[in-house]
Amino acid sequence: MRGSRIRSTIKTAFFPLIVITVLGLFFFLSRMRFGKEIPEIIHEFGFADIRGYDLDRQVYALNNNWDYYPGGLYTPQELEEGRIQPQSEEDHSVDDQLGTYRIRLLAKPRQWLSLCGFSVDYGTRVFLNGEEVRNIGFVSGDPRKAVPKVRYMTIPMYSGESGEIELVYQYSNFVHKDGGFVKLTYLSSPENIDEYRRGLAYYSILLGSGLIFLMFWFLLSASLLKSREYAALALCCLVMAFRNQFFFGEHMLGPDYDFFWEYRVTVLDTSLIPVSALYLLFAFFPKAVGKKTVYSLTALAAVLTGLHWILDIKDLVDLCHISYYSCVPFLLWSIFCLCSYFIRVRKPERMEWISLGAVSLLIIMLIREGVSTGSTQIITSFGLTPFVMVITLMFLALVINGRIQRQILALEKTREKNRLLAQVNDMNRDFLRMVAHELKTPLTVISGYAQLTRRQLEKSGQPEKMCGRLDTIRDEADRLGTIVTRLMDYTYNRPQDVEMSEVDVRELLDGAASVMVPVCAKKDNELKMQGTYSGKVQGNRELLLQVLINLIANACRYTEKGSISVETKEDGNYVLFVVSDTGSGIPPEAVAHIFEKGYTTGGGNGLGLAICMESVQLHGGELKLRSTGPEGTSFCFTIPK
Repeated sequence: MRGSRIRSTIKTAFFPLIVITVLGLFFFLSRMRFGKEIPEIIHEFGFADIRGYDLDRQVYALNNNWDYYPGGLYTPQELEEGRIQPQSEEDHSVDDQLGTYRIRLLAKPRQWLSLCGFSVDYGTRVFLNGEEVRNIGFVSGDPRKAVPKVRYMTIPMYSGESGEIELVYQYSNFVHKDGGFVKLTYLSSPENIDEYRRGLAYYSILLGSGLIFLMFWFLLSASLLKSREYAALALCCLVMAFRNQFFFGEHMLGPDYDFFWEYRVTVLDTSLIPVSALYLLFAFFPKAVGKKTVYSLTALAAVLTGLHWILDIKDLVDLCHISYYSCVPFLLWSIFCLCSYFIRVRKPERMEWISLGAVSLLIIMLIREGVSTGSTQIITSFGLTPFVMVITLMFLALVINGRIQRQILALEKTREKNRLLAQVNDMNRDFLRMVAHELKTPLTVISGYAQLTRRQLEKSGQPEKMCGRLDTIRDEADRLGTIVTRLMDYTYNRPQDVEMSEVDVRELLDGAASVMVPVCAKKDNELKMQGTYSGKVQGNRELLLQVLINLIANACRYTEKGSISVETKEDGNYVLFVVSDTGSGIPPEAVAHIFEKGYTTGGGNGLGLAICMESVQLHGGELKLRSTGPEGTSFCFTIPK
């Protein structure tokens, strides 16, 4: 037994962890194709001597601290003349709508090289050794002519006889209040750069498309299973997939995409990343956080999304910052709620610890990414969170799988309980069959002796009142015999044939009164039969009499030294019966369950009102609670004329 438990623990915990570790290792090795540490080329004053670097074997990072000439689009010829001086790094401003960057390289003679990296934001014109080689979008000093665009570019270079290479970037920015800057670029031989870019594309497509596929899968699961966890995971997969600028810009969009639409989507996606992480936390711990917090975060996300499509495009980055700052109070409040919940209510379970660890890892990486954005191209353009999101997904999928396994076990236990209940039900059915069979004979004897005694009393000239009481005993014995017959039909699973005929309402009320007046008198209650209708209804007298007796008996159970009334009146093609009392009323929490089989608040068997409901519905009528409270309770039901 102990060995089977150990094997079960290994299967449920150890094997999934191995799968997650292997998958994480796979993505880590894929990322290493371009994300490994790359040595940097040091340059000063816009000049770098790269003759000592082994560019045939190694990819090098070219720092973005190029010579900067603000405020204009300067040609290589104008810069060569020396009339325009570069701005020092201390005085560098990012508020310029126009600017020019320049770097000079001294390579080995007759050497082929390649440079790759993202273009300067909002439009870039590239000059190589005085010749224009690329124009990303369209760079112009006229806002009406400038076309913003961002692309990942590769620039082939040849050092020639002198080994000198000059690169000049011009940018025009009429989109955002911050100017453009040269992002980190990479320099090596054409073969190495091609390998580097293929590795970058491989990882970006693998991660981005994988997250998109998972998004659709989680969305489908959320719609079918009505699961908030799957919905939150779908949102996280979507925003994390588009976080990778290379995947979104290079592989999702065509070359002629609308930059303004893409820019709004990109900034909105970045703004929703912390919101999606909080949603993930809320989805897995809804009881600890509470609905009000979720509704507040949803309202914030809706406002942010709307503003991203309303505000001027120059204000979107500030709105993105506001989004991150607005999520900080939600995060702190969530931490407080989680700590309070697990301290006051209960300790976290194993799966909850895994959920907390996975979501916490994602949030920590988000904080690190937010602080480090702009420091390196890896974080700025690609982000750390998509890779971490894959690991988080695997652990959260493990948690969901664990919950499903527990639900399956609970379902199996429920099935076993139902099987045992079915056995008990069969035993009860056999017992009822035996009791019904044994009751049939004494009831027949009671009815016969009551009838015989009445005849003898009539012959001896006894009062009619005493004979009427014997009639009541005989009628009730016959009625009880009919109920026993029905019970036997039920236990033998035979269909019940209910005969319908005309039933005199006044006679029906008198029959109920003859039975219940003595019962009501025991608790000093007065039974009143009143009404405006004295005709006939279409129904079964025994069933209708049983309904009235049950309702009066219920009223008497909760009434003492009061009154119980039965009123009848016409209601279109129906006759309305109203049974009212002056008792203590029904508790508010019980009102919704009073017609359920087995539910009781007074120590009974909980079948009376359920039987009444079925009997009235069998007649094509309706039974309902009319009113209840400290002044009393009133039930009403309708029977066709």
